Amino acid sequence: MIEQMSEVTLTLLLTGLAIGALVPLLPSQGRGRGAQSRRTRIIAGGVGLGLVASAVLSVVNTMWPKAVNRQTVGLWTLPMVIVCAAIVLVLVARHSRRDDDAPACREDAILRWVAFAYFALVIFRSVPTAMAQVVMLFPTGFELFSTPMVMALLGYTLGWVIVGALAWVSAKLIALRRSLTRSIWPTALIVGVLALTHLLLIVRILQARRTIVLSKDVFNVIAWFINHEAVFPLAAMAVLAFVAVSIVVATRSIPTQAANPAQGRLNRARVKLWKTLAGGAAAGYLCGALLVTLGVAIGSAQVELSEPEDYSVSNDKAVIALADVSDGHLHRFAYTTKSGVEVRFIVIQKAGSSFGVALDACEICGPTGYYEKDGKVICKLCEVAMNIATIGFKGGCNPIPIDYDVSNGQLTVPLSVLESSAEVFA
Repeated sequence: MIEQMSEVTLTLLLTGLAIGALVPLLPSQGRGRGAQSRRTRIIAGGVGLGLVASAVLSVVNTMWPKAVNRQTVGLWTLPMVIVCAAIVLVLVARHSRRDDDAPACREDAILRWVAFAYFALVIFRSVPTAMAQVVMLFPTGFELFSTPMVMALLGYTLGWVIVGALAWVSAKLIALRRSLTRSIWPTALIVGVLALTHLLLIVRILQARRTIVLSKDVFNVIAWFINHEAVFPLAAMAVLAFVAVSIVVATRSIPTQAANPAQGRLNRARVKLWKTLAGGAAAGYLCGALLVTLGVAIGSAQVELSEPEDYSVSNDKAVIALADVSDGHLHRFAYTTKSGVEVRFIVIQKAGSSFGVALDACEICGPTGYYEKDGKVICKLCEVAMNIATIGFKGGCNPIPIDYDVSNGQLTVPLSVLESSAEVFA
């Protein structure tokens, strides 16, 4: 339960906080309840479009895993998200300099529709990963109404609820702060942190495609952020926690006693409301911080890769008996090259006489390896569950495929292929 709740929170929290921090700064379309209703429809439309697109992509990736290349989708959508974020922040900054009584202008309409696109795109970038985690909840031979399954589904659902609640609280905090000051820096920082994660992902994809070559130091920096992805939502929550503190400080300037008793009661109620909101937000961010750090650490404790299995060498080929790898489980092997590099490769039976044979590494996450859990093959670094049917094909976080042959009850891999793969593990 904790594992599912923590993983969903870590995946979605930064996106939820960015949306929550941006919503209060969007101008309404005119005045009155009708104007607010139209503004709400635009916001809900962007969020809804993102959710629908995410669901469609998730279904396609599950039913037809080779139909969509995730790297290509990322290279198309990630720059669009970053551009939309920049435009939104510029327009929000310009709008914040105008008086609340200033008449609506064309720039406000542009801001609303760019925000619509931004909401749809940021959700499309994060939600499919959370939806893919549902696959992890249904291992082979699962019992839907068993206690572990019910707890896992409950944890998954609570993760979504927590993210939604923190996004709502963040929107209330930013709205309250906007009534005190027109500065937009908290929203700018949070949206900027999310844009940084998108930029890092673009660099990872380009590096995996060999479009760019990173120095070892740069790669190590990016790898650190990948291994410590919780720093991004933690940074966003720190900004919002500061906003909560500033609101509490602001209550000191509100007079609780006034010549008019009614005004005094109103001021005391306002102070109580502000402190309650700030205190609740701080408590919520603390829970969120614990989930994306301690919760993730507890729920997904360090996984040790299984020891490599034995095989024989004949005619410059690694020879593996099919009987040893025809159980549907993940099997790991290792070959030491002439230069002393250990090259790991995996074999798994997919269906019938079909096998997935690949390096124990991928183009995005590197040689961190894969492990088997509940009938799923999972990347040790990013915790993404592979579709076993796609192992042996290029793309995304799939293991890097290698040449092999099956005949006479044996699976063979040329040693030359393993020798040429040394750079992946060096």
